[in-house]
Amino acid sequence: MSLKLLFGAAAVAALVSPIAFADPAPDGGGAQQHSWHQPSPEQMAQWHTQMCKDRYAREAGKLAYLQAALSITDAQRGAFDQWRNAKLGSAKAHSDACLAHQPMQGEERGHGDALEHNAREVKMLEGRLAELKSERPALEALYSSLTPEQKKVFDRAAEHRHHHMGERFGEGREGRHDRG
Repeated sequence: MSLKLLFGAAAVAALVSPIAFADPAPDGGGAQQHSWHQPSPEQMAQWHTQMCKDRYAREAGKLAYLQAALSITDAQRGAFDQWRNAKLGSAKAHSDACLAHQPMQGEERGHGDALEHNAREVKMLEGRLAELKSERPALEALYSSLTPEQKKVFDRAAEHRHHHMGERFGEGREGRHDRG
């Protein structure tokens, strides 16, 4: 009985699916427009602005979560606040730089040649290195104030963060483990 039901559902889906993706409204030239059309420049600008603003909010949320997960004591609060402020300063700088960058339209949207790509990547990595160096003193002060159990929680959070960073910079999940 369930096999018949499965085949019946598949048959209905096969008949209905071409209809579900078509938009009956013509675009003036007789061609049909689909729901997966190219977003307008205004929609792209709105998406870009929201993405940039969300960056800072996500970092603030992660840090608030970590503070609660660590059960920061009153004695540790100063060190945590210093480190959190350094991290949020970096996040704010990223958000501001993102907002200042206007996405390119049409042909200008290309990423350039290999040399331009390399130069952009070097600039990005140099900026990230400078952030890490500026955050380091606050990180050392905080980490030294943590108990062994808190350090385990902090280390797990840091490891999780680094795994996602690697994936963002083009290393697949396998790439992290295949190095030798």
